[in-house]
Amino acid sequence: MSDLRELAVSCMCGAATHTFNVPTTSLPLPTHLCSCNISRRISGSLLTSYVNITHGSNPPKPDVTALTRYKSSDVLTRYFCSTCGTQMYLEYNHDGHFEAATGALHVDSTDDIVDYRAHIWIADTPDGGASQFITHINGKEPKRYLQEPGQSELVPLEWHAPPSTTKVDKQERIYAHCHCKGVEFYISPPNEASKSAESPYADLLVPYRTGSSANPNNHPWWLPGHGRFLAGTCACDSCRRSSGFDITFWAFIPATNVTLDAAGTQAFKRNPYWGTMKTYRSSHNVTRTFCGTCGANIFWDGDERPSLVDIAVGLLDAERGARAEELLAWWPHRVSFDEDALNKGLIGGLRKGILDWGERNKDAEYVAKGIGGAFPTS
Repeated sequence: MSDLRELAVSCMCGAATHTFNVPTTSLPLPTHLCSCNISRRISGSLLTSYVNITHGSNPPKPDVTALTRYKSSDVLTRYFCSTCGTQMYLEYNHDGHFEAATGALHVDSTDDIVDYRAHIWIADTPDGGASQFITHINGKEPKRYLQEPGQSELVPLEWHAPPSTTKVDKQERIYAHCHCKGVEFYISPPNEASKSAESPYADLLVPYRTGSSANPNNHPWWLPGHGRFLAGTCACDSCRRSSGFDITFWAFIPATNVTLDAAGTQAFKRNPYWGTMKTYRSSHNVTRTFCGTCGANIFWDGDERPSLVDIAVGLLDAERGARAEELLAWWPHRVSFDEDALNKGLIGGLRKGILDWGERNKDAEYVAKGIGGAFPTS
């Protein structure tokens, strides 16, 4: 009999935990980085990944009594924590086997546990999404599939869908929603009011823990120019454990640019939030919101900057694609809290890959210029 390794998964609040055994010969467990529409809408992330936790004959299934069940398609049923919102499991409807979200693994490191082999469902992006941010993992180039791995076309790094032949009017507001549409809202492009938001520190641009991110003059770091808002990536423990995935993708949006309706008449609301949103206090000064029906990560809302909110980018329905570049300028110089990475190989690949992407697309140049030199670029 093969030696076994015991592993565990847990949600952020600890209400849902599960231990399972994996034959050491099966490690590292294979997985893929998924960009499909459903995964983005149930997570708010641009990339999701899961590993099989039902090995051997008649393995124990996880206790789902603390979780909310959501059937996202005829293929899958998903489970997330009813209290903190962590996406925990996929259950395959055809055979009942379970897979766990890689960010929910309760270990010190997954570098020897998880093997990220390919990008899949790039076709749903249609701009290539965040698959273009990760070109290599541990020196290996993951394959890039339009849809299912091994069953669909392989595409190059710079793949994007052919432009639509239908003329589309400029989107004055970008529609955003979770998968079940229990949470819906709109984001308008930057305007004069966007400059009035306040933030005592410059999130993303410089390491928060160094103390050098202080912003006493309230420089509008969230407005890098070219009529767009700043967006970026995060690998912190809190974001990973609350979402269930290794990477979170945030857009930094003034509350004044968020409305509940397309006409822009219903302003962003707190206390209470709206629709099917539920809240979880992940720290003494942070409220995280998620959809209570489908589990989508929605907002990171900090008490220290009530006029600026982090929005999960996977919720946006932008004409140009998953990266929503008509509205967002991506910061390529840094992955927030990359020192917290559960999988150093994956986040190391992201750190180098997004910088390379910025150089290929000139984002590094114009974003840094738009910041105005107020903060360092690394």
